Amino acid sequence: MLPVIANRKNGKLDNLAEEILRERAVVLSRAGFAVSDILDSTTRLEKEIEKKLHLLKTLNGADIDKLSQGENAICAEINVLIEKFNAACEKAQLKYYYLIVTREAMGLYKHEYVQEIYQIPQKKKKVQL
Repeated sequence: MLPVIANRKNGKLDNLAEEILRERAVVLSRAGFAVSDILDSTTRLEKEIEKKLHLLKTLNGADIDKLSQGENAICAEINVLIEKFNAACEKAQLKYYYLIVTREAMGLYKHEYVQEIYQIPQKKKKVQL
């Protein structure tokens, strides 16, 4: 009868160990998705900034006297987008830090692949005419 009790005990321990592993996977995936989501946001903002910069360059080829107010408005829009982009970069850096701390709390100390996957872009400088 002793082997039956041991098997039940091992089965319960196996179930508990499996549940802990699943929970660890969920926590790591949430932390990874948090970084990924904010990096997607920076990518979208960067594309918007590039479109506006292209528009500004196009307008610079036109009559400057007629477009100075329009150019100022576009510069203001670009700078608002750059502020949002820079804030998103800071948030991404924080979420990345949380991911690394979570990994280390789980005993994962090699982060080379994580650094390759989640590359945080550099902040941008504001545009001036």
